[in-house]
Amino acid sequence: MDINEVWKNAQRKIADKVSSISFDLWIKTLEVDSFADGEFILVAHSSAAKQMALNDRHYPHIDLQLREFAPIIEKVTIIDALEREQKQAEAIREASGFKQEVEIPKKNAPLSFTTVNPTKTFKSFVVGKSNEFVAAAAEAVAKNPGKKINPLFIYGGSGLGKTHLLNAIANEIQWGHPQLRVALATCEKFTNDYVEALRNKTVSSFRAAYRDIDVLLIDDIQFIENKVSTQEEFFHTFNDLTQNGRQVVLASDRHADKLTTLEGRMRSRFKSGLIQDITSPDVEMRIAILEKKAQEENNKLPSDVVGYLAQKACDADMNVREMEAILLKVLFFAELKRRDIPTLDDCVEALKDMQEDIESQTTAATILDKVCRYFNIDLEEIMGKRRNREFVEPRMVAIYLICEVLNIPLVNIGQLLGGRDHTTIMHSRNKIASQLKTDARMKRIIEDLTKMIS
Repeated sequence: MDINEVWKNAQRKIADKVSSISFDLWIKTLEVDSFADGEFILVAHSSAAKQMALNDRHYPHIDLQLREFAPIIEKVTIIDALEREQKQAEAIREASGFKQEVEIPKKNAPLSFTTVNPTKTFKSFVVGKSNEFVAAAAEAVAKNPGKKINPLFIYGGSGLGKTHLLNAIANEIQWGHPQLRVALATCEKFTNDYVEALRNKTVSSFRAAYRDIDVLLIDDIQFIENKVSTQEEFFHTFNDLTQNGRQVVLASDRHADKLTTLEGRMRSRFKSGLIQDITSPDVEMRIAILEKKAQEENNKLPSDVVGYLAQKACDADMNVREMEAILLKVLFFAELKRRDIPTLDDCVEALKDMQEDIESQTTAATILDKVCRYFNIDLEEIMGKRRNREFVEPRMVAIYLICEVLNIPLVNIGQLLGGRDHTTIMHSRNKIASQLKTDARMKRIIEDLTKMIS
């Protein structure tokens, strides 16, 4: 069987099933690696490209077309370029009987963790029926880290407050137990740090950074799925910390039992403490969230306005970040009308396109949510006008991703981003695109966020 010819034939069929942009970016760029024992292996040029190829919009077509052209294929696997290099190196070592050398650590800068957001506290977290139990559990952990609840596993949909609680725990421990060492990181950061440590032969330094601490908080732990080597490393990190009475808190978009590609022993460890979910807030809680957010913006909303917004958000099943986005849109609209306090008519007019464009709005809100979480900043900093470097770069990254991922006119994107002119949107998009040609750091940021969005 000519495996390259099989893939070419499959690609022709797949091209009719997906958009031309998706095909050019995520399907056409896949290369054939090998076929053995019924397994057909394709290689993506990066980890982000791999995840895009594996998502529900693309992988089913890849799998189906390959099997149709070659029924002998039992399994279709997609790996990234780094995994192929590791696989090839392992094959060479096995063939030559080579024994791995003792690691010689290289001098390297110490690992830095995600900066804890000082505004994300228990005081600023709105508690209601949908999150009262997880909020209580988080506070209990912050008061007595490593004692009663260990690990704490928080799960729920995007934008419901998981990241806020992780930051709140970190803040509370730093205030109440200043002698303890606290590390907050995303699963993507843990994975990237581990890959870099393997490349640079600094695994010992990596382990010291993640294990010589008292509290480890990991966001988006679901991204550890399908990363066998990283799972193994995290398993031992987790054991080392918990067995020595150190606190571990994990946040995921779904229950540990739903992380089906994780090893059973890993899921068992995650379930050994307390698992608590966050669900979508009801109308009453949405009212409280909107009122608190308006207060933070130095605004007081009339009861009819906040009720209207809360009901709209409930009908559309918006998460908290999406609610913040429509609130800021209404406040901005009222400002354009030279009103200090928005009226119900302002709400209706500002959100009149929401029902028609709900899919695009939600997708844009999702991108903004992921960018905020990645850079650990608040949504209003992206929507606002401040020119600090720590806000300008995330803002331009968000604009670039919305331009690339969504089919939305530049004028509309400007409206989404706090009423910016379309020329500003174009400038931000072009600047990031230019940086991607030469800036490895920016390329990594876009790859990480593309994977998170997918």
